[in-house]
Amino acid sequence: MSQLIAITGPSLAGKTTLTDSLKKQDNIIVPRHITTREQRVDDEPGFYRYVSVDDFQWLREQDAMLFSSGAGNRLYGVLIEDLEESFLKADNAIVNISYKDIYQYILLEYRKMLITLTFHDIKEGMKKRNTIMSRTMTPEELMMRINAALSDQEAYFELIKKYSDCLLYTEELNKEEVFTKAMQKIKSLK
Repeated sequence: MSQLIAITGPSLAGKTTLTDSLKKQDNIIVPRHITTREQRVDDEPGFYRYVSVDDFQWLREQDAMLFSSGAGNRLYGVLIEDLEESFLKADNAIVNISYKDIYQYILLEYRKMLITLTFHDIKEGMKKRNTIMSRTMTPEELMMRINAALSDQEAYFELIKKYSDCLLYTEELNKEEVFTKAMQKIKSLK
């Protein structure tokens, strides 16, 4: 039976790292995503479908989106047709979602699980992870992300915890431990 695995958490919590590890496993796939932002040199070929803001909004109005979020000209989402296509290739499909997407997640009628990666202290966790990862974020950009994460934490975390099947504090775990705990949970829900 097909299962949607949604991974959420603040910036720098390890969502992409976990997704990259999980998609190397048999029977786990990441559906194509859609965005209105410009293509970047480091974008994985074929990962994004690039569309205009008008086309994105039209797809939203047609209820063609599984998830959609973002603001201005930086909108992101996953089309239902891309998820369904993924389920033809694998039983498990992974999507990364923001905390704000929790309401969309709750309403989905798929067999699903939610993995939450976060920090006990978001501000310190994000600063430390940014330093370890040698990200090229400016101090201003890092503070903007921290403030957004703190705001999302305050607004959505109780609901996120309620629906999480797996809640991991990544400052306590290395990436292998995060992967192992996530895989254990995925296998236990089959």
